[in-house]
Formats: sequence, structure tokens, C-alpha cells
Amino acid sequence: MSNEDRSYADERRETAESRAREAAGSRRQVYALVGLFMVSVLVIGIVLAILSAGVGGQGSWWQKVSMTHTPLQKGSIGQDIEITARVLGLPKNVTLSYMVIPNNASFNTYRYIKPNNVYMLLTAAGGDQYSYTITGTEVLGDITYSISASDSYGNSAVTQTYKIAVDDFNVEWPAKELTVYVTQTATVPVTIRSYNNFVSAVSLRAVALGMNALPGGLAAEFSPATVTPSPGGAVTSQLVIRSTSTTFIPSGLYNVKVEAWSSTQRGTVTRNSSIAVLKVPDFDFTVNPTSQSVVRQVINQITERVTPFNITVNIQQGFESNLQFRVAGLPGQGVYYRWVIGNANWHSTGNTLVNLEIVTQSTATVGSYTLTIYVTGGGFEKFKQVSFIVMESTQSPT
Repeated sequence: MSNEDRSYADERRETAESRAREAAGSRRQVYALVGLFMVSVLVIGIVLAILSAGVGGQGSWWQKVSMTHTPLQKGSIGQDIEITARVLGLPKNVTLSYMVIPNNASFNTYRYIKPNNVYMLLTAAGGDQYSYTITGTEVLGDITYSISASDSYGNSAVTQTYKIAVDDFNVEWPAKELTVYVTQTATVPVTIRSYNNFVSAVSLRAVALGMNALPGGLAAEFSPATVTPSPGGAVTSQLVIRSTSTTFIPSGLYNVKVEAWSSTQRGTVTRNSSIAVLKVPDFDFTVNPTSQSVVRQVINQITERVTPFNITVNIQQGFESNLQFRVAGLPGQGVYYRWVIGNANWHSTGNTLVNLEIVTQSTATVGSYTLTIYVTGGGFEKFKQVSFIVMESTQSPT
């Protein structure tokens, strides 16, 4: 065999060996991929088995989320309330949903009350106790609540809805309309009612809306000013509203209420009564003219002459009863007077005209007189003075 033939044979042998080595490497890669696939299938099977045990039953190291909770039944207004729960499994979120319902809530206010949803927090790292504290500033009435827990796999646990009966109080009075004069007070009972087991001291005051007290010139006195109801019971205080002066009263209409407050862990809690209208009547008046003269008539002529004084009464706030009128300082004889009131209205705000008619007879004593006209109402007696002159037929007024 020539050298050329031997070289060609060696080359073909090397090529065959290279191809054999490549085929062996390809087979090893296929075997590796098949092995990896088998391992993956095995791992997926194990994971599915664990998840299946968690969702439908119990596993050896992981379980479906579950919860235990001891319901709270009592609380006190203005006091913190801590709610706790034990949650097992792998919870992602533990949520407390609660709603505060004040004991004095009306239908109109109740419909605006919305639940609060907050996350409860672990009390210690690595533990299973969760907690949330409702602060006393929120505890203004009975509370309804529930707790829910969920994990990342769609499992959840929810408690039923529980109610916390909060010790609370309310203030009530029957007043719709009150009237105060200088010499007349308004008296009304005020009741403090206990809800559940509220037994703390409650202080009282009366205020006009927009003020921290009643208008100047009026005073509110409670007897007693501080009361303590029995658990679930009621206690009454008498409120007297009066004028502080015999010469001044702040006339008008005022919307007033009773404020009742009690001290708590988180400060003062205040309850308000319904609104009543406080009427404070007053009046003023003018006389026109301020001076009149009359000629005394002689015998055989008209024997009486009428001299009028027009009195305009300004009612600044209506009275429940009529005003009273009188005049002093007239001559001792030959003169008398009468009041012409007509359709005078003392019960509403506005001006009312009253006429004082002085009747002079021929026997009247000639002279100049200062008359004092008095108007009385609501404990006030107000007066104006005018001049009245009786002359002979030959005289001129001076």
C-alpha cells in the first residue's frame, strides 16, 4: 500500500471515531434531559400533593388558614377596646371590620355610619396572635365587628358578627318652647339616662347655639348641676332659666340645648339634648305728641273735650299675656281718661298703636300738669312723661 493510500485510510478512521464520539455525547445529553424532566415531574407532583393536603385536608408542615377568637361583650364610652384573635396557617391578611353606632343616633345619622376596615397586626414576631385597638375617641356607642383572615392560595376564615355593648349615657328634656321674663323664670326637668352599665358622673349646662352659654342677662341653674345615674337607669335635674337683672333682658328668640359631659380615659365625652326655642319678650314705646293743651268749656256750651295722646308700642319679642297701661298726674277733678286699645297685638313682633284719650270737663282745675304714662309687661314697667295744660277760654298756652 502506498503512502497515499495509508493517509487516506487513517483520515477515514479518524472521521469515523469523531462521529462516534459525537453520537455518544448526544445520547448523554438526551439522557440528562430525560432525567431532569423526570425529576421536575416528581417535584411538581410533591408540591401538588402538599397543596392538595392544605386545601382539602391537613399536611404535615402546613395547614389551611383558621382562626379562634374570644368575643368581647362589654366596653365603656371613651375607653380603648383591644380586639385579639389567634390565626393559624400562613395568613396574608387579618382584617377587622367594625362599626360604631352612637346610642343617640337618629335614622338620618345612622344611614351615614360606615364600617371601618383595618388590618390587625401580629403582637410578636413569629407568633400567631393578632391584635387591633379601637381608641377611646372612637368609642362613642355600641360597636359591631367581625374578623376575617386569608392566605395567598384563596383560603379564608371569617368570624360571625359580634356586638360590644358600650356603657353610655344620653340627655333628654321635654322642652319645645320656653319663655323668660324679668320676673318670670322657665323651669324644665332634664333627665340623664344610662345605657348598659354607665355609672359615671355627668355635668350639665344650658347653652344657646353658637355660644358657650346663654345670652348675657340670662342664667341657667341646675339642681343638682352634676348627677350620676344608676346602671341602666335615669336621674333627673331641674333646670331654671332666669333673668339676672330687673332692668335689662336680652329680648329675642334663641335656640337652646342642654349639654351633658363626662370625663373618660380619652378626654371629655359630650351629649346634647334636643333643641328648644327660648323666647325672651321685651318692648319699648313712644308718645306723640309730647305736649297737649285743652280749653276748659263753660256752662251752656259743650261740657267735655277729648285730648288724645298716641302711644306706639314696639314689641321686640311677643308676650304670652297682654300689656297693662296706666297714667298718673292728672288734675284732681273735672278730668278723666280712657284707653282705646282696639286690635292691639302683644303676641308677635311689631308695632301696635294705643290711644290715651283725656276727657276734660268744665269743672277741671286750670293749670299745667306733667303726666306719667306707664306700660307694664313681662316684669318691666316703663314710663314716658308728657305735658298736659288746662286753660280758660281766654288763655293761650305757654
